[in-house]
Amino acid sequence: MKIGGKASKRLYWAAGILLAILGFIFAEGSLIATTKIFGIVKATFIRVAFTIPLSWLAIFFCSGTNTSANVRNWILKKQASLSKKARLAVTGGKFLVILNTAVFLGPILASILMVMVGIQGKRIYFYAVLCALLCAWVWSCFYGGVCWGVAKIFPTRL
Repeated sequence: MKIGGKASKRLYWAAGILLAILGFIFAEGSLIATTKIFGIVKATFIRVAFTIPLSWLAIFFCSGTNTSANVRNWILKKQASLSKKARLAVTGGKFLVILNTAVFLGPILASILMVMVGIQGKRIYFYAVLCALLCAWVWSCFYGGVCWGVAKIFPTRL
């Protein structure tokens, strides 16, 4: 039986959504388990050691793509038409967007975003390390607090 057309497209979308959900559960589950087993500080450094190479790979592969160049050129063209105060606001906004992306979506997507907004050179790799540290620290502290709270609510071990 041959699947074609809309049915095939729906199957691909369903498979993609399922894989995204499973990937998220695995990623968050590993972060929770790492925090519970090793504690906040060690979990932070374990997570940083895991995500920095992935962020650097994302930067390396995204830097040469036409899509990132097109987005960067579009942003620069729009930014050039702004007033001086508006350009300063956009520059500060880029910083906040990258910071929020690093915390809530992870350092890998923040690295891709940094390429898109035009951060170049060796400093992007340094910023990727800072994004990885920030993300790992925030979520290790959060899950460490959750583990501590659960241990306080349910003090007995099963």
